[in-house]
Amino acid sequence: MNKLKVSTLFFFACLIFLAKGVHAQHYSKDILSHKIIVNQDDCNIVAYVKPTKGLPVETDKYYFWFSGNKIRNTLGGYSKKLLHGDYRAFYPNKNLKELGQFYKGLKTGIWKGWNESGKLKEDYTWNFGKKNGVYHKYDALGRVIETGKYNNDVLDGIQTILVGDSTKTLYYDKGVLTTHKSRPGFIKRIFK
Repeated sequence: MNKLKVSTLFFFACLIFLAKGVHAQHYSKDILSHKIIVNQDDCNIVAYVKPTKGLPVETDKYYFWFSGNKIRNTLGGYSKKLLHGDYRAFYPNKNLKELGQFYKGLKTGIWKGWNESGKLKEDYTWNFGKKNGVYHKYDALGRVIETGKYNNDVLDGIQTILVGDSTKTLYYDKGVLTTHKSRPGFIKRIFK
């Protein structure tokens, strides 16, 4: 009789242990990102996707997702697996084309783009799917030819553009091009 109790107890302990192991595997599948490689005519992409279930979306943001061996983007929605983590695109000559990060399908952090010869073309700062922060554009020699700032996906503040041997300065107020209002002299001296 005692052997029967021990055998039954051992059986239930094994059953509980196996059930926890299956649950842990299912749980880890939900939290881990999976590496994908997409080969296109003009570039090869290495990115990561994360399985998602019922993630709420914002209608004014572009979501990047993976389906049918292609990376797709749509405004205000997605289907299948969202990009999540590092993103690297390479030209056929193996030079970097684009580098950045995704968070649940939305661009985030600093994104950089290069030309085919490996020179930096541009960099933008993204925050959850919207341009937010300083950006730069570069010429073929790597010199900054344009700089400015985005706020909530629209230009905001001073934008500087190099034109030939001169510099053009534009002023934006929440995406609207404005004329710069000169401040009185004493205020200029205070805020230099």
